[in-house]
Amino acid sequence: MRFLICPVCRSSDVEPDTGGYTGKYHCMKCGYIGSFIIEMDEEEFRKTRKEEDL
Repeated sequence: MRFLICPVCRSSDVEPDTGGYTGKYHCMKCGYIGSFIIEMDEEEFRKTRKEEDL
């Protein structure tokens, strides 16, 4: 499973903008809209979340 992460707020609540037609993503938490997005697998995602909790 792959996770899309917002480069601004690090939220995983990211969806393709305009249904994916533009190649941009929209963060539902901070409102970021752009084509740059962080993509990671489940293990990387868990490790990142664990480091943020420390």
